Amino acid sequence: MTSIKIQKLTLRTCFVILFIFILLLQLSSFGVKGIQSGIDNNSKIALTSSFGIVIDDANITYYSSSGIGSQDDPYIIENLIVDTTDSLGIKFNYVTSYFILRDSYAKGSTYGVYLSGVSEGRSQIINCTIEGGLSLGGINSHYMTVYNCTLRAGQGSSFSRGLNFTKNIMEIKGPASSSLLHLTDENNIIEDNTFIGDSSAVRISDARNSSFRNNIFEGAGFRIYENKVMDILNNTYENNIVNGKPFGFFYNRSDETITGNQYGQIYIINSDNIDFEGYEMGYVNVGIQVQKCTDISIKNVNVTGDDGIEARTGEGLIIEECHLYGDGNGIQVREVNNTVIRNNYLEQFRYAMQCDIMDDVQIHNNTVYNATEIGVNFEDVNNILMTFNIISCFVQSEGSQMSLVFGVCENVTVYYNIFISLGDLMAHPVEEWTVTNIMWYNDVLEVGNHYSDWNGMGTYSLTGDGGSVDLYPFIDIDGDDLTEFEEVIVYFTDPFNADSDSDGLDDGEEVNTYETDPLSDDSDSDGMDDLWEVTYGTDPNSDDADEDPDEDGLTNGEEYNHNTLPMNNDTDGDGYLDGEEVDAGTDPLNSSSFPIVGGNPYLGLIIGLASGFGAAAGIGTYILIRKRKTKASSKKGKK
Repeated sequence: MTSIKIQKLTLRTCFVILFIFILLLQLSSFGVKGIQSGIDNNSKIALTSSFGIVIDDANITYYSSSGIGSQDDPYIIENLIVDTTDSLGIKFNYVTSYFILRDSYAKGSTYGVYLSGVSEGRSQIINCTIEGGLSLGGINSHYMTVYNCTLRAGQGSSFSRGLNFTKNIMEIKGPASSSLLHLTDENNIIEDNTFIGDSSAVRISDARNSSFRNNIFEGAGFRIYENKVMDILNNTYENNIVNGKPFGFFYNRSDETITGNQYGQIYIINSDNIDFEGYEMGYVNVGIQVQKCTDISIKNVNVTGDDGIEARTGEGLIIEECHLYGDGNGIQVREVNNTVIRNNYLEQFRYAMQCDIMDDVQIHNNTVYNATEIGVNFEDVNNILMTFNIISCFVQSEGSQMSLVFGVCENVTVYYNIFISLGDLMAHPVEEWTVTNIMWYNDVLEVGNHYSDWNGMGTYSLTGDGGSVDLYPFIDIDGDDLTEFEEVIVYFTDPFNADSDSDGLDDGEEVNTYETDPLSDDSDSDGMDDLWEVTYGTDPNSDDADEDPDEDGLTNGEEYNHNTLPMNNDTDGDGYLDGEEVDAGTDPLNSSSFPIVGGNPYLGLIIGLASGFGAAAGIGTYILIRKRKTKASSKKGKK
């Protein structure tokens, strides 16, 4: 009996070992790197694991529900579910057959679907959800189709030649500089898609014979890098919507003013004498791009996103009164001679202004606040004039973040500017490298610049290899008893204007003496400007302080409007209260103009004489009225 039991146990053990061996052999033969359950050919499932799936010519039939891999009858791979912590969810590795991946879910820590060395025109991805990115490696899979998919990634991928990308939803969850797609080469079709990104872009470089139609961008937009005009104009941009507004694509235009705030993003090429005015653009990779144009003006444009305004190759550019906020480059100009940048406000950019390979550049009255790397950077630029700019840069490591940098420049004049190193006021805010003929001051006006690390004594030596010196650095150029740092960083007043709100009180007086708002001419919003209240003794910080201090029937606001004195109830000294004169319609500032009590005595005299009652009647009437007037006036004075 015991022997039989031992035999049965041994037999069962052999069956178990044999089953495990067969299972392992099957898994190995199909190259499955994760834990999978092959229920049937219509439902292949990869459970969550540390490895993804690799599909190649050797095992593609296992994952296919139908097809033979030909162009007319491709392999159909469907209903895959791959959720892995591996970098790759599903990898197609050097597949030479035609195949369609459809109705599947793929997620990897880096890429959801990765195509490496797949032959040209062999791959289609349809009705899939891909998280972690769709990407190409090795030899690019040209002429591939991505249709009706949802893609979520931290960074998009590059595609070259023949991408058919239609009716997809693509969302980027990454930094503003991320790209949704990067298109190059020719014959790309990008149509009917929705792109969602954090100021990200569909990047287009040297693309030809490609169409971009009916796409919707939410918090994203286009970024065009081509340099060849014919290549750009060979592409089609139609009916694309950026943040609810049309994408403005302009070419071969002349002598126009384009305004109305109707475009969510603007690209213009090969045009001249064009003015753009009054646009609000939010959360785009770049607000306005100008390419190969002459005499372009951009005015009163507000952009929030990655980059603000970019201009490349041309002649004659004015950028003024724009408000730009972002993470990349605020204003980037390259190879555009005769450029003027003035009266703009730029905040938070890595490079607030970048100017390269240019001649004749003027930078005036701009404010750069809290640049994170370099406020204004010049590379290979000649004939530069900078005045009345306020440039601050946040310094984390001295020498790495600068307010202003010149590199390989010639004929530079810089004065009446303020340079501040936020975070480290002792860090040098400016430097020069290989600069010829640079002046950091105006010798006639005897004025230089403000540097946040200047100790207030003597001249200021610039850092870099030039050995330049500012002979006239300043610390309070407008003489309002507020330092440049206080004006720029603390109170946001104008360091070049002692009275920023033009109310007659210096900024220092308002801050230190009267505690009023140096940016408002009526700090308490009571209708009376601060200077009037300070001059006449009313409270400029209270809109309800002793409304009628002289008890003349007029409030402070009414006294202000009539130019009477709030502390004197009879400004012209004619015996009548200011309020009575205002009520009677006489002039409270003219003693010869006053209310008449009981009528006009001269009128009585005239009537008496004219009516035939004689001189006695007329004179009597005159005396009676004068007595009543004198008596009434005496009573007024006793109040």
